[in-house]
Amino acid sequence: MSKDALLTTLTREMERVAKNSENWVERMHAVNEMQKAFEGLDATAASTVGADVWRVLKPLKGMVQDLRSQIVKEVCNLLTTISRSTGDAMVPFLREILPALVDVRGSGNKVCGSYCAECIDACVSYTVVKGPTLKFFVDTLLESKNKLIRLCCITVVKLVLVHWSAVVDKTDVQQIERALKLALQDPSSSCRSQSYEVFTVFQQKFPKRAASVMSTVDYKIQKRLESMINGESTSRRHSLGEIPLGSLSRRSITSDSASVDDIPGQIDEASGPALETGDRVCIPDKELFGFVRFVGDIEGVKGKWIGVELDAPHGKNDGSVKGRYYFRCKPKYGVFARPHQVFLTISGPKLAEQQEKHPDFNHMTHEQSFQEDPSEDIAVESVLNLEFTSLELSPGPNSAAPTSPVEPGPDSNDPLEPTALHLVLSKASVAHRKYLDRLLQLVRAELEEHQRFDTFMATASSADAVQYLQQLQNAAQDKIVLSDRFIQHMIQAQQAARES
Repeated sequence: MSKDALLTTLTREMERVAKNSENWVERMHAVNEMQKAFEGLDATAASTVGADVWRVLKPLKGMVQDLRSQIVKEVCNLLTTISRSTGDAMVPFLREILPALVDVRGSGNKVCGSYCAECIDACVSYTVVKGPTLKFFVDTLLESKNKLIRLCCITVVKLVLVHWSAVVDKTDVQQIERALKLALQDPSSSCRSQSYEVFTVFQQKFPKRAASVMSTVDYKIQKRLESMINGESTSRRHSLGEIPLGSLSRRSITSDSASVDDIPGQIDEASGPALETGDRVCIPDKELFGFVRFVGDIEGVKGKWIGVELDAPHGKNDGSVKGRYYFRCKPKYGVFARPHQVFLTISGPKLAEQQEKHPDFNHMTHEQSFQEDPSEDIAVESVLNLEFTSLELSPGPNSAAPTSPVEPGPDSNDPLEPTALHLVLSKASVAHRKYLDRLLQLVRAELEEHQRFDTFMATASSADAVQYLQQLQNAAQDKIVLSDRFIQHMIQAQQAARES
């Protein structure tokens, strides 16, 4: 089939689609006819397919988001056929339709999402992905909170390395490196598992760049990557998170003391990362954060366990199993998990190093707590600020090191019993720090969104502009609400200071 005949067929069938918006059978027949047209396209015509064809096919973007899974399946098959037939000529159209495919991939519709995932993988394999198209996936990996979308982006990066490493330029390699750094520290175990595969390919293609990536990640992740390079990846599949779903226990986390027995004794302990007490960790499946308080065996249950003291009361024990304590914490703050279910966020030594650099993080002790519950550990709350060290904000040359708002006098005879005023100021100090941390989060998100929109401003549609301006309005409102809460807190603190 020639290019002109193709254009005629596509125009006719797309009109057929438009006329039968409620008749999904006719729409499916039209999509099938378009697929046959591309399958019959000769090689010469395929390489010259241009903007006129892509303009006719633009409505396919909306059909990808159809609620009928059969329609989505046929459209994805058509897109795969187009990519296979036209190759790199599809780049402009692929760039336009990819966001719709990615959105459906992350939707709650598992059937349609799987079709779109297969379509994305096929298109990336047949059509070169570099430049703005690659940047779209890397930016999405950074910004998305949907683990299915992040997994999709990581998979695309791997396919780019496999199929297109010979044609990518320096900027593309930098984008891949950026994506790899993000993926290696992703909170989702499935995303991290895929990132290790990406690193293996990246190390083969760009060994010097891979060494640079290793130098920037946590040293425990470095050890795992080094073991892969040394050919130990097969024996450590479990520690890298590549665990078949069938091998997991019925409950990923032991939520109470008795539930430890629910996990079969024959399960491989899946040693995972070499966690130590004091490490800050995340349990991605339940989105729980806390500190490692115990590493070892639990009586009566085979395998290795990690005991975690959570930041919030989302557990169901106090560090004990069947009356025996493995660590101590407040009720509902303790949880036990297998090593492969726990992800390191900040190692204990690095945490201590950060605390030395920022003495105000731990200037409040357990006895100085000002919460209604006197056993609340304020030091833990202060350390949570380290979650935002990635903001990389450097102090100015004239800025002084932060200090405690009230320093005990040299002649203090009872430092363990602070005055009422000291408690008020300590509480205000922590509230102020948390306010600043949250404010920095909001500002960082705004800056990233501003940079993204600034890049694509020239090609933005009116709908894109309206959406962006609405985001700016929402961001401003968030800061107003945040500031209002902080102001109310300070008003209460002033009253408490007067009464003291």
